This record gives sequence, structure tokens and C-alpha cells, in this order.
Amino acid sequence: MKKAMIVTLVCINVTLLGALVFVSEVPQARAQALRGATDYLMVTARIDSDTDALYVIDLAKRRMAGFLMDKTKKRMVAFGARRLKVDFGHQDLDK
Repeated sequence: MKKAMIVTLVCINVTLLGALVFVSEVPQARAQALRGATDYLMVTARIDSDTDALYVIDLAKRRMAGFLMDKTKKRMVAFGARRLKVDFGHQDLDK
């Protein structure tokens, strides 16, 4: 009786594991915001072999700020900002 119960539980676990593997989908990352969903975009970039940066773009104000991880203090540190209207020089960006 005890052996039959263990075999039944193992079979149920294997079936549930198979269902998780074959049925679940991997969520997709979205690089663009849907219209009206948000006013910010975040992008990561590799600066050198062991350093990554985080760029935050404010779509409403057309500005971009860059951040690095300070490993000694364990916090994000701003390293630069850009005004995209000025950089790209397009009049239609003012709208």
C-alpha cells in the first residue's frame, strides 16, 4: 500500500512537471511602450568588459539620463544627462 502511494505521487509530480514545461510560455520583453502606457523608457548598455549602464529616457520632456552602479556603495550613480531636442535638432520634437 505504501509503495503504491509513493508511485502514484511520483507519477502525479512527473505529470505536473511536464505540464509546466510544455504549457507555460516565456514572457516576452517589450522594448517599446504602448501609446499612452508610460512616459519613460529604460535601456541597458555595456560600457566596458565589466561595467553596464542604465539609460532612462523621459519621452515627455525629451531628456535622457545615464546611471552606473557604484559597487562600493551599492547604489546607482548618475553619470550624465542629455537634452534630446538639442542633440537631434529637430523642430518637431518640441511638440
